Amino acid sequence: METEKIAVPKTHFIIKSSIVFLLFIFSGIFQVIGCRILGYDVNNLSNYQELILTTISEITLFLILIGIYFKDLKRDIKKIKKDFNKNMDIAVKWWLLGILVMVVSNLIIGLFVKEATANNEESIRTLIDSSKYLSIFVFGIIGPIVEELVFRKAFRDIIKNDVLFVLISGLVFGSLHVVLSVSNPLDLLYLIPYCSLGLAFSIIYQKTKNIYFSMFIHIFHNTLFSSLLVFGIGALL
Repeated sequence: METEKIAVPKTHFIIKSSIVFLLFIFSGIFQVIGCRILGYDVNNLSNYQELILTTISEITLFLILIGIYFKDLKRDIKKIKKDFNKNMDIAVKWWLLGILVMVVSNLIIGLFVKEATANNEESIRTLIDSSKYLSIFVFGIIGPIVEELVFRKAFRDIIKNDVLFVLISGLVFGSLHVVLSVSNPLDLLYLIPYCSLGLAFSIIYQKTKNIYFSMFIHIFHNTLFSSLLVFGIGALL
């Protein structure tokens, strides 16, 4: 009786993915460097200055990740026309399911748990108020590309099992959007909407096997989200 072989990631994938994840976690160092270069007072930053520093950090990380994954991105873009309609159909369906869970859970939490706060959303809303169009560019386009390369591409390179990849990638993605800004234990309820979307993005990548489809949907979602916040109607998303 043959035993099923467990796919083990190659060492260079483990090293590369670890470096990418650490770059994401410690990307705040780019803000510190930007603060020094621009001469900002780190203890007295305006919302606009915080947005500028966030922009510097995101673009720096974006350029580094593009360099790291250039060959993979080039390969995937050549394959994008293959089964494009089928893959887009998969992407849209899973995104809509993720959105449904996100909206319903946000509604329930907002109506019945008044003490819980979506601090990540509040922080983004504050920065958006300081410069609407720059915010849409950073949070709607650059941010999603960075996050897809970190949470989808880097995770997939080292997690070969489909179920484990979807669960770990989606849950870590959702958790980091919540746990880093928790001020009340009830804030953890927002893990549900954030993780639901993270799981949807992970399933999209797992099923299409092309990073651009989860990237397209993530960009669309964040651009829509940012635009709704600009016009003051994004509370449900």
